[in-house]
Amino acid sequence: MNRPLTRRSAVGCLLLTVGFWAMGRPASGQETLPTPPNPSPVPGGTAPIPGADVPPVAGTALAAPTAREAQLEERVRQLEEMVGRLAAPGAAGTGGGRGAVPPGRDAPPGSVANSPGPRDPNTDAPAARNPNASYPRSSGAIAPGQGTPANPPPSDLYNMPAKVPNYPLKGRFGPGFEFRTEDDEFVLQFHNLTQAEGRFYQQGGQQPTHDTFAIPRQWYMFSGRLGKPYEYFVSIQQAFDVILPLDIFANIHFDDRLQFKLGRYKTPFTYEFYALPIQGLIQPERSLFFNNFALNRQVGATVWGQIFEKKVDYAAAILNTARNGFVDNQDGKDFAGFLNWRPFLTDDGSFFQFLSVGGSVLTGNVLQGPIPQTLRTAIATTGNSAIGVPFLGFNNNVREAGRRDLWDLHAAIYYKQLSVVGEWQSGTTQYALSNNIRERTRVPVQSFYVQAGYFITGETVSGRNVVNPIRPFDLRPGSRGPGAIELTARYNFLQMGPQVFNAGLSDPNLWTRSVYLTDVGLNWYWTQNIKWLFDWQHAGFGTPVNFAPGRLQSTSDLFWARLQIYF
Repeated sequence: MNRPLTRRSAVGCLLLTVGFWAMGRPASGQETLPTPPNPSPVPGGTAPIPGADVPPVAGTALAAPTAREAQLEERVRQLEEMVGRLAAPGAAGTGGGRGAVPPGRDAPPGSVANSPGPRDPNTDAPAARNPNASYPRSSGAIAPGQGTPANPPPSDLYNMPAKVPNYPLKGRFGPGFEFRTEDDEFVLQFHNLTQAEGRFYQQGGQQPTHDTFAIPRQWYMFSGRLGKPYEYFVSIQQAFDVILPLDIFANIHFDDRLQFKLGRYKTPFTYEFYALPIQGLIQPERSLFFNNFALNRQVGATVWGQIFEKKVDYAAAILNTARNGFVDNQDGKDFAGFLNWRPFLTDDGSFFQFLSVGGSVLTGNVLQGPIPQTLRTAIATTGNSAIGVPFLGFNNNVREAGRRDLWDLHAAIYYKQLSVVGEWQSGTTQYALSNNIRERTRVPVQSFYVQAGYFITGETVSGRNVVNPIRPFDLRPGSRGPGAIELTARYNFLQMGPQVFNAGLSDPNLWTRSVYLTDVGLNWYWTQNIKWLFDWQHAGFGTPVNFAPGRLQSTSDLFWARLQIYF
């Protein structure tokens, strides 16, 4: 097996070669070279190799070197520099620095390891090495990347292309699958959200809504940081029959009080969306107002943080206007702002310790087709038409054109086994017909909901997220447990102004401008990662709505079961 050349062995071979060459010279004209001093040994290292800067021994006469000897000395100097480069950490062919000074030991004075290194011809400063990284034998990705491999390869002599660091990792499960470096500077987490459900309606024969099994959400989430201030989050979703990127953003996090986010992410509008994660919802889906009027996710830039002993959450965002989109269709941008206050957060044990109050706003100019084109009862902003009962459809020639100004007030309290959340949501949006886009109609909308959850198995809450059951569900002898059971209920109302019909934006013979939902159900948490949601949802319409071709209905009843897996 070939072994890499170390500095000591290479220099020894070099001097041996010089000795043989010198012995083979003719005696005539032979000159006596001075004897170098014997330097003091360096603990844990080798003695420095004499060079041009080593003074001669006192009292030794130096004869003038011949041209041949000067040529030889120059050659020796060049070979010494070559050996020094081969022995440097990370040098090509040395196995990632074999022969380098071990960690924790000082390099000999004047050795290559202590030298500043050759200067980069493109800068005034010596090329820097990363003192905290060890480098693999070959730097770069194992799998083919974009473009050709670096040629010449990365080197310590230059800052670009940089060498690939090689930090050891430690891994664990929870939260998700996580890998991080020993100093916690670099982190990678993988999370998964799976939702599989069945929706069955008491009223059969609906068009286009049907009884169906479905996958409302399958999310693959990757998050972490590249050094403690620099965080990232990337997720891919399957929503019913669509596969798209969901979140793609970077977050600069030097301080909890002031952070900066850029990319596509949850917009800071409405408490139920911005503050409550999908895995912790009380009901299977969010409110009528959010699903039909809010932005959902959007591309933009946000300043956000927690201040005043983390009693106040704030966010201010500049966002694209296309609802739940990726690219804007106009120059104007939306502004979204969110504020949440927990005034009694430090009052341990009090009834109001986890009380939250606050509000949010969304404002901007829009020019686009309505998104969604059809408003429905129990479906996110966009989704398959077979999911959710429609209650208002805009005519095909309608455009959102002009101001969109929406606002929201919220309150939530969590105490022992109880969760209560409520929001009052309102605002106006301007619409126009495509054949007369300058004549605009401002249509108001108002909505509210109140929802509650109560754990009859004793689990306590300080906020909404995953639950750790006191006795996880198990049927094995000696480990039997019921899991955590939460009773749930919600009332939700939404009404649009009469302008939606008076201005010819929708057909009053087919649709209604007001709807209410009543939900009653339970959540059954088998483990911290597995949750069942069972819900009965009764919808009542202000006027009968299109049920199927030539048929109308005044109410709708949905029986809903969903399995959720999250880690």
